[in-house]
Amino acid sequence: MALSDRKITTDHYSIKALFLQKQTFVVPKYQRGYAWDDEAVNDFVEDISTCLTARREISNKPKHHFFGGVVTIRREVVGSTRDNYEVIDGQQRLASFVLLAGCMVAEIRVMIAELNGKDNLSENEKKAKGYLEETQTHLTRLYLTFRDNKGIEYSDVPKLTLSNTDHEFFQTILAGETIQPMRASHERIGEAWKRLTTFVKEDILSGPTTKDQAIGIQQFLDDVLGKDCTAIFMCSTDRSEAYQIFQVLNDRGVHLGKGDLLRARTLELLDKNKHQSTQGKVANNWDDILGYAPRTIDDYLLWYFSSMEGRRPKPVNLADEFLEHRFKCKDKDSVNVKGANLILSEVKQLNLDFSTLATINEGNWPWPVNAGVATWDRERLRMLVTHLRHTNAMPLLLSLRTLNQKKFADAVACIERFVFRYKTIVNAHITPMTNVYLKHAKEIRVSRRYSVISLRNDLTELIQKRAPDSIFKTGIQEMKYVSGKRNAQLRYFFITMEDYSQWYESRSQGVPKCLDKTRVLDTNKTTVEHIYPQKPSEDDKDEELEAVKHTLGNLTILSPEDNVDLGNKTAEDKLKAFGTSNLKLNRDIAIFNKWTANNVKKRAELLVEMALKVFVP
Repeated sequence: MALSDRKITTDHYSIKALFLQKQTFVVPKYQRGYAWDDEAVNDFVEDISTCLTARREISNKPKHHFFGGVVTIRREVVGSTRDNYEVIDGQQRLASFVLLAGCMVAEIRVMIAELNGKDNLSENEKKAKGYLEETQTHLTRLYLTFRDNKGIEYSDVPKLTLSNTDHEFFQTILAGETIQPMRASHERIGEAWKRLTTFVKEDILSGPTTKDQAIGIQQFLDDVLGKDCTAIFMCSTDRSEAYQIFQVLNDRGVHLGKGDLLRARTLELLDKNKHQSTQGKVANNWDDILGYAPRTIDDYLLWYFSSMEGRRPKPVNLADEFLEHRFKCKDKDSVNVKGANLILSEVKQLNLDFSTLATINEGNWPWPVNAGVATWDRERLRMLVTHLRHTNAMPLLLSLRTLNQKKFADAVACIERFVFRYKTIVNAHITPMTNVYLKHAKEIRVSRRYSVISLRNDLTELIQKRAPDSIFKTGIQEMKYVSGKRNAQLRYFFITMEDYSQWYESRSQGVPKCLDKTRVLDTNKTTVEHIYPQKPSEDDKDEELEAVKHTLGNLTILSPEDNVDLGNKTAEDKLKAFGTSNLKLNRDIAIFNKWTANNVKKRAELLVEMALKVFVP
C-alpha cells in the first residue's frame, strides 16, 4: 500500500501536545459511561504524582510515564475548520485528564478570588495573580472548551463530549456546579473529581506561598503534562480499521497479551550465552503458563502479583511491575548468574501458583481430598468462589494456601460469612475490603506465626463501619422470592442458616461454628419452598398471607432427603410434613399449629436475629 493510501496515522504526544494538536473529542453516544472506580483513579493519580515528585525532588529530573493509546476516527464538522475526533478507545484517560484540568481551574479561581480580597498585594502576589489569571484562561481553552468558528459566529464547544448518559453531568461538574448523580457512572465521575481535587490541593499546590503554588502549577503544566506524561494518538478515517486497532490493544485477537509480553521480556533478560540453559528452563515454564486462556492469564498474573506484593499492580505497566518487583532486574546487562536463577525461581513459582489458582478458581480444595479436612469445610470454598462468585479474595486465598489446611479452612469460612453480609446483602464499597485482603495476603508471606484471628478482627471492624447490624438487618428483611428465578441468594441463606442452627440454639457465642459437618447440603439439589403455597386453591386462599407469601418468613428449603412432594399443599399439611424433616429449620416451623401472617412476621424476625449472629467473620 502506498503511503498516500494509508488510512491510519500514529503520533506520540505529551498530554499537553495531544490536547493542543487535537481540537475536540467526542465519545459515541452508544458507548459506556465513565468506568474508572476509586482504584483506577488512584492508580492514575499515583502515576502522575510519581512524575511530579521526580521533577521536584530529583533536581527537576524527568520521569516518563506512558498512558497508552487513544484510538480515534476523524470526523468532519460541517461549517467549521476544527478537527473533531470520535473516540473509539481511551475515553477514560481523556475524561480523567479533563477532570484534572477542571479541578485545577476551580482551585485557581479560588486563589484569584482570595488575592482580589486582599487590600495590599506584595510584588510576588501581583506577579502570581497575573500568572494565575492567564493560566486559568489557558487551561480552559486547552482542556475544557474550544473556541469554534462556524460561519461568522464564534462559540465555545466542549473539548471532550462524553456519551449521552454522562455528557450533561460531566459538563456541570466541570463548571463547578452541584448536580445530583442519576447513575453509577455519575457517582464515579463525582468521586474522581473529589480525588483529583485532593491531588491538586495537596500535591500541585503544596507550596507555602501563593508564588510557590503558582510555580508548582507552572512546573506541573509545562513539565509533567507538557513533557513527561505521554500517549500514542492513533487516527483513522475508516471505522472498521479503527476498531481492528482497538481489538489489538485490548487483546481480543491473536495478539501479544500481558503474559506473552512478560515472557518475551524475561527471556530477553537471559539472552546471553552464559544464561542459555536457564533461558530454556524459563521458556518451558512459560509454555505451561501460557497454556491457559488469555483472559485467565491476565487475571492470574494480577492475583499472583497482588498476593506476593500486597498491592494491585498497574495493569498498563504490568510487565514493568513484574520486572522491577518480582524479577528484580531492568536490563540483560545487569543479570548475573544469581539474577538468572532468581528469574527461573520466580517463573517456576508462577507456574505452580497458576495451577493452584486454577484449582481454587473452580471452587476445588487445593489439597488432596483425603487429607483430613471435612467435606463441609471444602464446600465452603466452593460456596465462596462459585456460588457467591467472589474472586476479589483470590490473592488472599493464594497466600492462605501456604498455611496449613486448618487455618485455610477457618479463613475461608470466615471470608464466606463476611462476603455474604458485606457484598451480597449490603453491597458495601469493594475497595476497603480489597485493601484488607491484600494487607493480609502480604502479612501471610512475611509472618511465620500468622493467625486467622487478625483477619477476622479486620473484617469485623469493616463490618462495623460499612455493614452494621442496622443496614444488614434491613437487607435481610427485604429478601424475597422471585418467580421464575433461581433465587440463589435465598438458597444460600437458608443452607447457611441450617448449617449453623445447632450452634445458634446451643449458645451462639464466639465464632460461628457448624456443629455437624457430616451433612453437606447441595445447592443444586436444595429447593426453596413456600410454606403458604405460591398457588393455593381458591378455597384455601388467605388475603393476609397472599400479601406476604414471597417474603422471608414464609420461605424455607427442602433437601433431597426430605423426599416430600409438597407442591401446592396447604400450609397446615406442610407444617405436619416439616415435623419429620431432617432440617432443623423445618422442624422449628412445625411447632406452629396454624400458619398465619403474624407467624410469618414472627419467623422472619427470628431468622433476622439469627442472621445477625451467624453472618459475622
